[in-house]
Amino acid sequence: MVKDRPAFFCTLALATGVLLYAEWPFIAGVLDLLTVAVATVLVVTAILFIRLKGLFSNVLALSLVFSALVLCGIMLAAVNGNVDEPDKPDEPGWITYVENGAASVRGKVIDMFRARGMEGDELAVVSAMSLGEKRMVEQRLRDDYSKAGVAHILALSGTHLAIIYFVLTVLFGGHGIMSRFAIVGSVWAYVVIVGMPVSAVRAAVMLSMFTLSTVMRRGYDRMDVLVATVFGMLILNPYVLFDVGFQLSVLSVGGILVICPLLDGMLPYGFVKRHHRVMKLWSMLTVCISAQVATAPLVAYYFGSLPCWFVLSNLVAVPLATLLLYGTLITVILWPVAVLQTLAAKAVGLMACVLNYVLGVIAGLPFSSVDGLRPTVLQVVFSYILIALMLRLIKYLQVK
Repeated sequence: MVKDRPAFFCTLALATGVLLYAEWPFIAGVLDLLTVAVATVLVVTAILFIRLKGLFSNVLALSLVFSALVLCGIMLAAVNGNVDEPDKPDEPGWITYVENGAASVRGKVIDMFRARGMEGDELAVVSAMSLGEKRMVEQRLRDDYSKAGVAHILALSGTHLAIIYFVLTVLFGGHGIMSRFAIVGSVWAYVVIVGMPVSAVRAAVMLSMFTLSTVMRRGYDRMDVLVATVFGMLILNPYVLFDVGFQLSVLSVGGILVICPLLDGMLPYGFVKRHHRVMKLWSMLTVCISAQVATAPLVAYYFGSLPCWFVLSNLVAVPLATLLLYGTLITVILWPVAVLQTLAAKAVGLMACVLNYVLGVIAGLPFSSVDGLRPTVLQVVFSYILIALMLRLIKYLQVK
């Protein structure tokens, strides 16, 4: 693992330190700045030793790196948790102005939808999916989406940013360096407008790293980009590790990157070459299954239930939600032409209505979810160990 994924190794060590401090805060009491200095020296020395000698299998060097990063994680969490909030000045700062401006933009967009005849559950779903405003989503609607296994489409994630990136690339071109960075800047502006939810920030950071790699004409590994994103976010704010949205977002993306290739490998090569349309459907299924498998233990831990019809729900919801997001963006772009904007808003409202109805029907099917689950932390960890062993076995059988 260390040789193939050194970034994952370092991120795991840092996260371990944060978790240890969260469980036993007194640990930081026996540490000081001298400990951090020693840990830094150990990290640099061990990494140089491994790099120069190529001894990734050296247990002593790896133990030094892991222990030092764990200490850094503990101290990072301790320092971050003990920073006193500065006294608020009489006049609001720039952050407050940005937050108020973003809230004002969201309010104006919602008012625009409302003025074009959108209301009720349709307006609530469109506002949640496009602006991150979930206050209008009633609990009944939340339960339907959760039981159907598609609650994730109400949260802003990489899908939303990818759509915006694609539309901006089509409209303005994305071949030049300046145009690429301008598009990424526009994506970050959208993230600020929607309130910078953790899942959207994670997606924006990954998108920025992909763009930077493309501009520099450097190859990249998607899993390394994900791990580097997590590492950077932990450095800036260690307590993001305890955000449920962050955990589910990272695990779903990681599951897609790891499990999808294994599921694709189950099909014979000749079948894949002959049936391209079937493979598109299979790709949707593998993405759905991969994300569900990767997040199932945590979903059961936090929410106490697991959906049973998630494959059927995602086959319907993901295409509809994608069209809805495209329609929402087109509706906003058409603001100078009131007639066309009204038609676009009506179409978006109709798609939202169909989406809500279909998911409500699926949520009402027999055995739509398994409720009453209350796994412990140990059981969640054990579940992920079993999943890892199962994936390892699948990979081994495919190689054989």
